[in-house]
This record gives sequence, structure tokens and C-alpha cells, in this order.
Amino acid sequence: MIPRLVIVGFGNVGQALVRGAIASGIAAPSEIAAIDPEASRLSEARELGLRVVDTHAVATAEMVVIAIKPQNFTMLASQIGTVRADGPLVISVMAGVRSASISAALGASARVVRAMPNMPAAVRRGITAIASDAQVTESDILRAEQLFASVGSTVRVPESLFDAVTAVSGSGPAFLFRFLEAWTYAAEEIGLAPETARTLARETLIGAAALLDETKDEPEILRAKVTSKGGTTAAGMLRFDDTASRAGGVDGLMVEALKAARDRGAELGK
Repeated sequence: MIPRLVIVGFGNVGQALVRGAIASGIAAPSEIAAIDPEASRLSEARELGLRVVDTHAVATAEMVVIAIKPQNFTMLASQIGTVRADGPLVISVMAGVRSASISAALGASARVVRAMPNMPAAVRRGITAIASDAQVTESDILRAEQLFASVGSTVRVPESLFDAVTAVSGSGPAFLFRFLEAWTYAAEEIGLAPETARTLARETLIGAAALLDETKDEPEILRAKVTSKGGTTAAGMLRFDDTASRAGGVDGLMVEALKAARDRGAELGK
């Protein structure tokens, strides 16, 4: 049987996409194949009912998702060989590797779409950027959007801005988790028991995110509703900006963090 979907790299992203594709009816487990060098991951694929194949299966697939580390792509491309224009749609979720480089490595005629999902795709609440200027048909881009819509939302972004996308939404969850770590630590520092500190910080974050999602209000509107002039929240906000003043306040600090992540993405693509 010709696989409808081949996942090359059955890690977190690959597994999330498979679960989303199955749940949304894009493909049945028997129509999906996995390629990965780690036996434990292949065991997980088999438990989901997937077929385990080698790189020779790529040429006959309808769609292939490359979800491996960028530094491993050159070796993978040599194993796959030439991909014809009427072959599979190739979707890359590799950070930093340009679609032109991927196409050239696979024989120049390969149809390539770049996508950048993020970690919440594991719970079908991800946000995925799809290259809007890929050298493929609108139909191909729509197919890619359908796949990633099974694990959340999608937006179209010019590929020239993909390093920025990686910084904002790809790395973004880690920045938020790091903030939650600091929040919990600070709660303990002002006297709360560790378990109470974790619960208060975590549930406040989750509740605030739910409020943002359900009301559809802009964050500055919700922030203003919590922040009374001269009150406790205002005092905390002022200290945020004072402490981060060398970077231009909290806004400047975030800009610096995103620039560092963006620039590293550009380095990975060289």
C-alpha cells in the first residue's frame, strides 16, 4: 500500500501530527508510515498502528513531513535521493533550512513547503506558520494547512520571516514556561509554601490564558482591567520595568530575547 503520509522523525512534532491526522480523518493509521533511527520511537509508531518503513518509501508517498534536526538533513537527503515534481509534497518543519536548499538537495524539482509548528500542537492547540511564498501550487499549500490545522491553527507568513516565526511561536512556549518557573520561585521567596506557590502561579497562568482566549480582548485591555492606579499590580508592573530598564523595560527585554532566537535560527540555516 502506498502511504498517504510519511513522517521522517517520529519525535514530538511527528507524533502530534500523526495523532491529529488520525483524529481529524486525514489519514487512517494504516495509511501513515514512520521513519526514525530510534527503536523506541518506532515502537510507539507501531502501537499507533503505523507502518515502519525506510527512506525508499518517500518516493511513493503522497506527502512527507521532515521533522528532524537541521544538521541531519544532508545525510537524510542523500538517502532519499531525487524527488520528482510529480512525487510527494515535502513539508519541512526544520528550523533555519530554506525551502530552496531542501529542494536543491532533493533534486531541484521537489515541491517543498516550510511549516513551523510549536509545542502546544501536542494537545492540538498549536499555532503553525506556513510559508506563503513557497514555489508550489495553492493546492499544495492548502494540503499543508489542512494537516497542521489538525493540531491547532495556521497562519501564512513569507518564508523570509520564518526565523522570526521560530523565535516568536516556536521558542515562545519555553519563554513562557521559564517565566512561570521564575514566578513560582518568587512566590516562594515572599513566603508561600512550594506547593502553594506552584499551584497559584500555574493556575493563574492557565486561567489568564483561558480568559484571553474566551473574551478575545487584547492583552493590554485585560491588563488595564487588573491594574488599578496606585495599586498592588501597578507597583509590580513598575518594578518590572525598573529592573529591566537596561534593556528598555520588559518590552525591550522581550525584543532582545526574540532577536537572539531569530538570529540563531538564521545561523542554523547557513
